[in-house]
Amino acid sequence: MKRTAVTAFVLATFLTFGKSMQVKVLTIPELPTTEASKQWTLEVNNPDNDYPNLAQSKKGVYHTYCLNMKNVGKDEHDVKVQVFRNESNSNTKYGLLPTMESPELSQKDGHPLHVSNFSLSEEATDLNIVITWKEKGAEREYQETFTFHQK
Repeated sequence: MKRTAVTAFVLATFLTFGKSMQVKVLTIPELPTTEASKQWTLEVNNPDNDYPNLAQSKKGVYHTYCLNMKNVGKDEHDVKVQVFRNESNSNTKYGLLPTMESPELSQKDGHPLHVSNFSLSEEATDLNIVITWKEKGAEREYQETFTFHQK
């Protein structure tokens, strides 16, 4: 009798907490989350809620985030930023925004790039930010990719 009661309690606990864990699995953990290299610092943060016309999360479909990016390395030129997401069980990545070219990102410690309220599908497991640039006086392109995982 006790064994049946304990088994029922454990099963009920797993069913109750399993659903709440599933919701947590669909979001980028502990915002803000930051990635950095010798050249760039990126921060994915909670959406800007100051303006009601900006995109807002839609439960069961997508979450919204904002992005802050800053040049912390050498002065560069022709900086381009692209933002992609993937889908689980797919090799294809989908562009979330048009390619951004920001002259402010060319200068070390210049103005950061701020992207307000872009949406990320709940089915996506990764957010990829691809940065390409050229060094001053050179024509060779460089690329760095930052990946933020949704858990």
